[in-house]
Amino acid sequence: MPTTKLVLRAAELYLRGRRADPIPDYDQASTGYDDYFSDVMGPHGIGALDELPIRPGDRVVELACGTGYVTEAVARRLGGAGAIRAVDMSGGMLAVARDRLDKFRDLDISLEQDDMLAFIKRQEDASADVVVCAWAVCYSHPARILRQVARILRPDGHVVIIETKADALDTLRHALEAVLAKDPSMMTRVVHVSLPSGPQVLRRWFDRAGLRPRVLREGAQALPWDTAEQMVEWVERSGAAAGFRNAVKPSRQDEARGLLHTELSNRLTADPALRLRHTFVVGVAQLPSGQPRGLSGTRRPGRPAAEENLRDERADRR
Repeated sequence: MPTTKLVLRAAELYLRGRRADPIPDYDQASTGYDDYFSDVMGPHGIGALDELPIRPGDRVVELACGTGYVTEAVARRLGGAGAIRAVDMSGGMLAVARDRLDKFRDLDISLEQDDMLAFIKRQEDASADVVVCAWAVCYSHPARILRQVARILRPDGHVVIIETKADALDTLRHALEAVLAKDPSMMTRVVHVSLPSGPQVLRRWFDRAGLRPRVLREGAQALPWDTAEQMVEWVERSGAAAGFRNAVKPSRQDEARGLLHTELSNRLTADPALRLRHTFVVGVAQLPSGQPRGLSGTRRPGRPAAEENLRDERADRR
């Protein structure tokens, strides 16, 4: 459990707007990301796609496409006819994605580097048959994202989300909290993500956007690492702790990594059965036919933007 000092330090940084930027970690991880993350967790992303129809000729919007691992599976399902509009904040990840998708020259594919919320706001009303977001809605504002998803979906269109659960990698999280609790001053920014505690959170996100849930489930993947060194390397190379480098004083990053390694080693010695488990949730929702556009895509009349944003932030956390 985090100490009072660590909680207060995190709260102070959050209120000051000192949030860690995950992009440098993803840029650095991009060239080996598929070897470390996609090889283990990627099949679950593909499994999420199997929960909804993607047909030749569809127009698909993908938020945070990363290295294009899921995008490639979407492209194959389109069968040579259709379009993909994808976005990611990491230039390194997009470079890998462009190489991966170059072979699909019969499809209309565009990749942009931008914030996913800004990107989806630029998409036209009722312009997408499917929206996909794998392992990334936590970095934005889920309630706002899904209102925009509802706006751009065509009637009976679908959205699929797969996201890490709040209790994922708890072995690592507890070890990291123990390290930072000993000296909270080494943390200069706070890693802020909106991880759902379970499928019921996805249901509330969908309901708030006027989307009808079709699939709500959870899963878990035991990671095949049994030493502290392997665990730390996987976390760094997979993007699982994206933002960590940016959250710790640059002069103390090597020290923090060493302390984390020692803490994990001690915990594994005490309990050799400890492993990293990546828990996740999958949600698929549909825009009902005849759904009024104004209900899902815009702020309710008479409600100030600040109030609506506060309600969104509360919805993101629950």
